[in-house]
Amino acid sequence: MTVPASPNRQTTPAAPLASHRVLGLLGMLGSPVFLLQWLSSDSLAANAPLPQGVSASLLRIAYLVAWACSAVGLRRLRATGTGRGAAAIFAVQVVGLLLAASQELQDLTGVRPLGDAFYTACDIAWPASHVFMLVVGAAVLRAGVWTGWRRWTPLACGLVVPAMFAASALGGPAAMGAVFGIGTAVAFFSLGLALFTFRGASHQKEPRQ
Repeated sequence: MTVPASPNRQTTPAAPLASHRVLGLLGMLGSPVFLLQWLSSDSLAANAPLPQGVSASLLRIAYLVAWACSAVGLRRLRATGTGRGAAAIFAVQVVGLLLAASQELQDLTGVRPLGDAFYTACDIAWPASHVFMLVVGAAVLRAGVWTGWRRWTPLACGLVVPAMFAASALGGPAAMGAVFGIGTAVAFFSLGLALFTFRGASHQKEPRQ
């Protein structure tokens, strides 16, 4: 015999982990790549370039993927706004990250199929994408979806490269590497954390009745 359930008792299934929280977690996991590379023995030496090789390039691709996850999370929450301008900002971010990833792939394969000019554009996409986070940060501040400490995290990501060049002018290449490694780790971890801990509702269109 089946006992009917009480009308006053409702069974609510456990809510799945929100997608923006998963994206934020992935963003946090990829944030310390440049810090780890800077802490490597070769990178601690003055004037030493970033580590090269297959593992180094793969780690930097992982950093870009994690960054892309944070960008998608911001877009899903409409944290930069809901209009065409916000969509354009996201599109520029995606293109910049794809170009930066393309440079790493070209380094891995040792082939530049589209020539040196395209490779140079991909190389420029690395710092340009970081600086473009200033635009993302300004859009987040204007949209007002995020408040408190969260609204400052995209802006912090954009300030890393200007801070890096200032450190280079004051302390040389060693300071430049330290600021970039520590700055990207802290700023992008904070951005991922902001996504992971955000509990507000995303700006999604209501279904038609």
